[in-house]
Amino acid sequence: MNYADSARIKAVLLNCGFSYSEKEENADILIFDTCSVRQKSEDKITGALKNIPAHQKIRITGCMVNHNLKKSASKAEFSWTKENRTHATGQQWYINEDFNPLRHTLHQTYPNLELFFRIDDVGKLPLILEKIGYKNLNYPNELVDEYEKIIPNENASMNKHATSAYVPISTWCNQFCAYCIVPYARGRERYFSVENIIAEAKQYLANGAKEITLLGQIVNKHPDFVTIVQEILKLEGLERLRYTSPYPTFYSPELLALHEQEEKLCPHIHIPFQSGSSAVLKKMFRGYSAQDCYTFIDKIRGLKREISITTDMILGFPGETEEDFEKSLQLVEYGRFDMIYMGIYSPRPGTFATKQYPDDIPYKVKHARRNKMNELLKQISRENNQKEIWRTRKVLINEIGADGSLTGYIDNMKQMIIPASSNPAETTILPGTILPIQIVGAGEFKLVGENPNS
Repeated sequence: MNYADSARIKAVLLNCGFSYSEKEENADILIFDTCSVRQKSEDKITGALKNIPAHQKIRITGCMVNHNLKKSASKAEFSWTKENRTHATGQQWYINEDFNPLRHTLHQTYPNLELFFRIDDVGKLPLILEKIGYKNLNYPNELVDEYEKIIPNENASMNKHATSAYVPISTWCNQFCAYCIVPYARGRERYFSVENIIAEAKQYLANGAKEITLLGQIVNKHPDFVTIVQEILKLEGLERLRYTSPYPTFYSPELLALHEQEEKLCPHIHIPFQSGSSAVLKKMFRGYSAQDCYTFIDKIRGLKREISITTDMILGFPGETEEDFEKSLQLVEYGRFDMIYMGIYSPRPGTFATKQYPDDIPYKVKHARRNKMNELLKQISRENNQKEIWRTRKVLINEIGADGSLTGYIDNMKQMIIPASSNPAETTILPGTILPIQIVGAGEFKLVGENPNS
């Protein structure tokens, strides 16, 4: 989602007459699009600020801005004035987040901190910049101030090529899981129109994208999700369609049927179960039981098409007993997950868990549980990947090594390495190319391929 956010920021600023630099040292302004899922994410930002020269201006947006906003702060405390306020679409919004204590704290140390702004206000950036002193900005009289209607000219992607692109279909979340900061940091759910979603996907495909990833905090909760998937699958130029992250209780039989029937809908489902213990899931406010997890896995395994399953797990949630942890290991063994994104629980200020549940699991215990789950995952990954050997899969090339080796991923998101020795010397392969590759080796989390044209 941060890459989709950043593409919109870049598009608005380019439209105002700014130019973009690939190298930080050449830029006059550095913009941080931040995350607050873990405290470590915010700490990285404050750590990075220390290395920015005084002549470079700093702007901060994203979760860190909303997370630290105190709407009840007094006017006197932050010297708020009417001149720092304007109106848009009938609602008040605030220049430079004047009620945000973090901005004022950071500005004491970093006077080159120029701007705090909410990502939802990205369309209003031209007006904000004029308010803080920028002149002669070149932008249309009619501003597009709705996030969903800002469609970047360049593909939003974390890859250094235009073959893959991210399309947000909703923002933020109403789920209020006990441990999660997102509803507090980014706000309540908002669903984008099917028309705008399809228009953005078409724009990226016209720019050379072949793989589209639909984004949402709970992506399959969009009331028209199946329709969105069906319509994008019809678009000319599309070769792969993905989405992240779904929620088990919002899957429909129609969506699972599409995974079985539609070749372009990638055979990969990332489903964040978080725990295999019903007691822990209840404390997390996840809205489903461990048995529901097993039932969902059975539905996926019951499809006629082979689907890779990956998941998220939180280790050491308050009150998690050894028995609870063992139940999570049992779910991992049953699910035969190809990858698990494991997070050691840490309290996030403002969440229900931080207010109501003592963080009673020692860090050493959390870390030991993570290590034990990781060892099981490695074993399962090796066994799963062995089954891929001698299959031919299409690989999207992401990187080319200095030695000529290729790195990419196949349609089920498994990583692939193609050694330089298997690539024809006379062939020029660029990042973003999709190639048929035969799998000749496998290890944990990696496959080794061979170019059949070599």
